[in-house]
Amino acid sequence: MKKTLVNEQIRSMIFAGILIALILLMTFIPQLGYITINAVPITIIHIPVIIGGLILGRKYGLILGIVFGFGSMVRSFMEYSLYAPFTNPLLSVLPRAFIGFIAADIQSSLTKLFKKERLAVPFTLGVVTLIHSLIVLPLLYWFGTTGFFFFNSEFIFTVESGLFGFIWGIFVANSLLEILLAVLIGSPIVYVLKILQDQQK
Repeated sequence: MKKTLVNEQIRSMIFAGILIALILLMTFIPQLGYITINAVPITIIHIPVIIGGLILGRKYGLILGIVFGFGSMVRSFMEYSLYAPFTNPLLSVLPRAFIGFIAADIQSSLTKLFKKERLAVPFTLGVVTLIHSLIVLPLLYWFGTTGFFFFNSEFIFTVESGLFGFIWGIFVANSLLEILLAVLIGSPIVYVLKILQDQQK
């Protein structure tokens, strides 16, 4: 019994390590995790974070979210003129850690609601992605207008009265596409991983 538990922990650590490596690759390789269209990136790095949360649970989901967040913060220093507000960890790290932490709980709640785990998976991916957008975009507006980030005096991106409309446009276009991609890409991966996970029990 003890050996089985140890093996399960080792498998979880290995899978988490693979996801961490994937998140870092998606963060720093251009057009892999942030697909830029018209200067506004469509983010898909949240997908492995949610997958990890669903398969490995809260603890690893939290760790993966933190890796996503810190990667986003480092990248924002590298491309400061476009992503300066993300140098603030309250914007770049905290929301990403949160979605990783809550993914398994949302799936559990939706499974109880729908009575089918298979149906709950795509809804979980969509709902968690939506929550991510609903947290990040208002914070982006607030930090963008208040300058609550590093070196705000050097921030090149112009913050005007039209910023709200710009961010709303991001939500309507990019966030909906991010939800769709999360469902289409994440669902089959989670199904396969859960089958493999059940076979190892």
